[in-house]
Amino acid sequence: MNATITAVQFRSIQSIMEHYTGIHLGEHKRVMVESRLTSRLKATHSETFDEYLKVLMSQDHQDELDCFIDRLTTHETRFFRESVQYDQLAKFLDGYRRAKPFKVWSAACSTGEEAYSLAMVLEQQLGSSKWSVFGSDVSSVAIHHAVKCQYDMVLAEQIPTDYRRQYCLKGVGTFQGTFTISQALRRYCHFACENLLIPKPESIFDAIFLRNVLIYIDVARQKTIVENEISHL
Repeated sequence: MNATITAVQFRSIQSIMEHYTGIHLGEHKRVMVESRLTSRLKATHSETFDEYLKVLMSQDHQDELDCFIDRLTTHETRFFRESVQYDQLAKFLDGYRRAKPFKVWSAACSTGEEAYSLAMVLEQQLGSSKWSVFGSDVSSVAIHHAVKCQYDMVLAEQIPTDYRRQYCLKGVGTFQGTFTISQALRRYCHFACENLLIPKPESIFDAIFLRNVLIYIDVARQKTIVENEISHL
């Protein structure tokens, strides 16, 4: 199979991606898009991108739309990425006392590393049952990974030693070479596939972490997302 994306096909892909995620794929992304979607042609038995687009827009292929979105969204993330934000959260929570649990929204959480990093800080500062983390992402595939909570062992090196010793569990048997987060933390972390452009049902958070996703979106949609976020803060 040697399918290439034409200008017309690429405009259709741009339109679909922007409609469902708000993310604009610039013309310079055409080669990347072609590369990432070529395997989906094979998976859907499509000979050309025109055939693939028909599959993509069929109501019988919601799973393929999920795969499409996952392939074309950026999942750049890591545990304790840009650690200054976690230091600021810990500083803010130092001595913090309140009857209700402290609620944090990890928006565009990708595969969960940010959400679980927040959980470690919150547990350390507040103790169990005094906090909760909600993680959301437009990719259902990424959210499935976050809920599964199974990470390659090499990623454990991103986690500060004290946190790693307290909250990470080394995989054994069939899970050898991986690690997971302790159930003591996971029980207070919840995830869902959500589009930041669509207002959530009424829910209020004490802090919202929104990392880098805005750089992929035009100014008008940035404004919509920020206004949606503020309404829940």
